[in-house]
Amino acid sequence: MTTTISIQHIEDSAHHLLISVHKEEANTKETGTIIKKYIETGKISDDEEKMLKLQLADTLKIVGIVVPFVLIPGASIVMPILIKVAGKHNINLLPSVV
Repeated sequence: MTTTISIQHIEDSAHHLLISVHKEEANTKETGTIIKKYIETGKISDDEEKMLKLQLADTLKIVGIVVPFVLIPGASIVMPILIKVAGKHNINLLPSVV
């Protein structure tokens, strides 16, 4: 029974990850369109500016999470703990699509 629960949990997590990656891809494409519009016209709407800021913040969060995994030995153990502790203090370290 535990194996079934574990497999189901892995499948659910993988599905959630794929949905998040798809959303991030769509947001990145939309951000590229907004940047192109700004370069061409010099103007963007308030909603587009908010989207651009949110996407930039998400990108910086992703970099902040990925870089330690690559550079710091043992980060795969420390980062989940850091994310959980930060969440208890109302600090969101995860991108908005997660």
